[in-house]
Amino acid sequence: MHKRTIPVILAGLVLAGCGSSATTNAGELPGEAQVSPAPMPEPVAVRSTQPAPRQRSAPIASTQKGVVGAQAILATWAQALETHDFGRAWVQFSHPPAARDAFARWWRRYRTIRVTTGPGEMEGAAGSSYYTAPATISGVDLRGRAYLLQGDVVLRRVNDVDGATPAELRWHIESADLKNVLP
Repeated sequence: MHKRTIPVILAGLVLAGCGSSATTNAGELPGEAQVSPAPMPEPVAVRSTQPAPRQRSAPIASTQKGVVGAQAILATWAQALETHDFGRAWVQFSHPPAARDAFARWWRRYRTIRVTTGPGEMEGAAGSSYYTAPATISGVDLRGRAYLLQGDVVLRRVNDVDGATPAELRWHIESADLKNVLP
């Protein structure tokens, strides 16, 4: 089967083709509340079916200089994709909000999304820190077909240089190069 490429480009996120590869360029992690059962005779707490309130600002970890901050953004992105919160996934990138709708439209082709990431590597260059981690995204598309995307996700944070903005000093996804590996 012929693989087609769908580049997701910052300038308007031009979506070309209808296929099986995504490249995105471009940064909150509200988890669901999990409550352990209380010891008897107190009543047992039940996991809420209501969505957790959304955190509006980036987590504190995103401004940390090391691996912890990068991994926090990566985990937020993964959770947002899995829960189909594409706006929150987009915020993890460094791109302007104008392209968010096209990004969400592209991801809506998938009925289920499961993201796994592996351990990454930290590098420094020209006043920035980079964290590159392998990612695998799998599931079923809207037509009921299995898909498997694999590639690297690159995160970036500007180091403490004079004139750096708060947005530059937080970890964000610089790029995600995901390609379909299924025929």
